[in-house]
Amino acid sequence: MPNSKLSPQEIFDKREEYGLENSVEKLTDIIETDKDNGKRKSAIKFLGSIIKFVPNLNNECFAILENILISELNIGIKCEAAEALGKLKNEKALKPLKWTLDQKSASVELKLAVLKAVMKTKFKDPQITIFINELDSEYCSIRDFVKIQLVGVEPEILIRLLLDNLESESISNKHKSEIIKLIGYELSSINISFQDIDYIKVKYPEIVSNLLHKKALLLEQITRNLKTEDIDLMDSATLILRLLSPEINRDVIKLLSSDDFIVRKNVITIAGKLKLKDAIESLITGLDNIYSEVSVATIEALGEIGDLSAVPELLDVLNVEDISFEYTDIDMKFYIMDAVKKIYLSNDGASYEYLFSNLESNSETLKESIAFILGEIGNEEFTDPLTELLKTRNLDVKKNVIIALGKIGNIDPIAHLIEILENPDSYWLIKKVAIDAIYNIYQKNWYRIKDNNVEFKRTLTKHIATLIDVLKKSEAENPKVKIGLIKFLEIYGDEPALSALLARVNDFPRIVRIHASNAIKRIEDKIEERLGLNNID
Repeated sequence: MPNSKLSPQEIFDKREEYGLENSVEKLTDIIETDKDNGKRKSAIKFLGSIIKFVPNLNNECFAILENILISELNIGIKCEAAEALGKLKNEKALKPLKWTLDQKSASVELKLAVLKAVMKTKFKDPQITIFINELDSEYCSIRDFVKIQLVGVEPEILIRLLLDNLESESISNKHKSEIIKLIGYELSSINISFQDIDYIKVKYPEIVSNLLHKKALLLEQITRNLKTEDIDLMDSATLILRLLSPEINRDVIKLLSSDDFIVRKNVITIAGKLKLKDAIESLITGLDNIYSEVSVATIEALGEIGDLSAVPELLDVLNVEDISFEYTDIDMKFYIMDAVKKIYLSNDGASYEYLFSNLESNSETLKESIAFILGEIGNEEFTDPLTELLKTRNLDVKKNVIIALGKIGNIDPIAHLIEILENPDSYWLIKKVAIDAIYNIYQKNWYRIKDNNVEFKRTLTKHIATLIDVLKKSEAENPKVKIGLIKFLEIYGDEPALSALLARVNDFPRIVRIHASNAIKRIEDKIEERLGLNNID
């Protein structure tokens, strides 16, 4: 009778002394009769390791381990049995391993152990499919594990099997999304260049052929499952469809007229990602869709495509005189402004005459929006037409014009902005925006003073002196305007600004006094540093 006092480690270490077959018998006896689960677990581990020395007992050991895997209640022992089955490399183990994986009661630890055993036993198409089936597992650790193993499969094999599984009607939309993500990841890993796809066509013709063969399937599943908030899915879908372009372009354009709201919205997004200029005419018809999501997707797509022909249609949406538009469609307005900006930025050397001409429109919303767009683009050529628009009485237009001038950074409008600050009839918000714009202009140009540009320095110094005078006379001014002036002079005012700042240290409210005191301290520190007084004890 086997000596039950022997540990599994001892039996394994002395396997030559006891004889290999006898050692297997000793380990089997511990597994089947011992009450110590830790000892049983250890015996299973060494049984899996010793079997490579006695291949004639492989089937016998398989039967023992299969029984443990199926009937044992202890999860730790079941996991050890699964690992040992993997070491056997006996293909008969695939059936009980798959059965275990299919059990709803299987824990995450057991599933991981079984998947590892399957991979060690055999990893061909049926087993790879098992891993693909786990892509939507409820357990993150399992999803991560199977993804890591799948990306190690030959690209041609993996993409073929992923496409086959994508066709299945029995898997969830979430599962299909994970498959699309993995196809995209695999494509990106083989360094596709979408400016020139000859590389992949030459090196991986089977992949291209499979994708083109399943282009209808891919387009259907992508348009039904695409979610713009899922960045990984969006990136993968874009990669796949760019590879299929131009063969897929007509199919995409046809789907733009789909009655299915979700499909239509997603196809619009795809048309933008693929930059399909042939889709512009169809997209424009969706600008006034009853579903705001479709309209927004259309606007974004036109921005992505970047064709100047779409600008008049986009701006026409803003060409309204109804003041309520600004409050009912504020999001739409910003989407349009962003799209127009993208279009111009993607067209080097484009003429801006169309935008300039619309600055004379009767629509305040349109003028306000164009001012914002010009500020975002930031070209110096916009300075004069925007400066001319400072004469407007509409506060929203004037505000956006001032902000735009601040972003552009040309110094010529500073005098006009100071006039706004000096005008007692100017609304406080416009004054606050004006001083902020002046601050931005100085920030963009201050380096030119350090370059010893005398004329330039004289101009900016003159404006600073005027702003110091504005602060001195600002006793009745809105606190936010005062603080804006104080912050400006704190950086650019130097010693001449101290008298104006001192006039505000007893001001109201308290926040003005605090900012004035801080500005004085900072200027004094700069003066001391310049004179070298800060090194004197």
